[in-house]
Amino acid sequence: MRFRYAVRMTTAQALLLGLLQGFTELLPVSSSGHLALAEQYFGVLIPHGLLGFDVLLHFGSLLALLLCYAKTWKRILRSPFIGDRAGVRMLMVLVIVTIPAGIAGAMFGEALDALRSPFALGIGFLLSGIVLLVAERMPGRRPFTALKMWEVICIGIAQAFALLPSVSRSGMTIAASRAFKLKRHDAVDFAFLMAVPAIAGATLFTAMKVWNGSAALPSFAVSSAGFLASFGASIFAVLALRAFVGRFSTAWFALYLIPLGVLLLAR
Repeated sequence: MRFRYAVRMTTAQALLLGLLQGFTELLPVSSSGHLALAEQYFGVLIPHGLLGFDVLLHFGSLLALLLCYAKTWKRILRSPFIGDRAGVRMLMVLVIVTIPAGIAGAMFGEALDALRSPFALGIGFLLSGIVLLVAERMPGRRPFTALKMWEVICIGIAQAFALLPSVSRSGMTIAASRAFKLKRHDAVDFAFLMAVPAIAGATLFTAMKVWNGSAALPSFAVSSAGFLASFGASIFAVLALRAFVGRFSTAWFALYLIPLGVLLLAR
């Protein structure tokens, strides 16, 4: 594989984009939408877009999730070999919930990713905010381990809507889980667990496209700064959101998303 380095990104820009990716990937506000806005604002122009750099940022978030939920993932991955039936069921749930987004991504991913105009981004932010508001009107006390398979499929379909650049993946999955009466903490944990195969699949798919050509990247130092910023911000986002939902509703994020969506639609 041959990396091609571009020079139109500074360390400060890489740090900011990494922090933005890390925070917004896991908070219910849409990382792709915020990155699209930031990249347009900075005018960061790299051949082949930002494919290579985006892979690094998403890999930072992926490692953070694996670290924060290391004990859970260890149990899930060991379960088929030690006869842990609850762990095997959890593994099946995470596989099934990923299928709708995987199919939709393979069929429509590139076309949907191109919807990055301010108007299109505004619609996505607005939709994410409204969904969070509606979902919080349906509180529940179920753990995610009590989900039925048809409910898991519905949550997977909700996750597929996050292929639209400014529709929040975590927002859609948390909202769908709340609609099925999951406890707020369980809805957040389930969203973070299902984020691992979703982010890993998207990262692998993008990495394969990069592998087939020349990866456009900033310098090694700039790329490293972006990766480390994304990794650190992702860890903070996981811990912060889990602490936040212990006291507050995720509908509070709608107070940010809805005005942002209206502002972009009014441009």
